[in-house]
Amino acid sequence: MATTQSPRTPIKPADLNAPFFNIREVAWLWSCSVDTVRRAIKAGLLPCSQHKKGGIILVSQDDLKAYHEATRIVAIPRRAYRRQPARARAAA
Repeated sequence: MATTQSPRTPIKPADLNAPFFNIREVAWLWSCSVDTVRRAIKAGLLPCSQHKKGGIILVSQDDLKAYHEATRIVAIPRRAYRRQPARARAAA
C-alpha cells in the first residue's frame, strides 16, 4: 500500500545549495510549518515567485538570506558601568 505525504509536511531539499526552494523545503530549512512560511510570504516579509496561477511557489536562496538578515536578533551590548559600594549607595 503506497502512502503519500501531506502537502503540508516539510521536506529536506535534495540540494542545499540550489538557487530556489519550494515552500515545503523552506519550512524544513526553518524548522517550522508550511503555514508559517505561507504567512511570511503573505505578510510580505519573504519574497517569492510563481510562474503561473496555482503553480509551485519558489523562494530564492538570496531572498532567504535577506529575510534572515532582516529578522536577525542581535544582542545589544550592555553599557559598562561602575558599581558603587553599598555604603555610597546608602548615603545617596
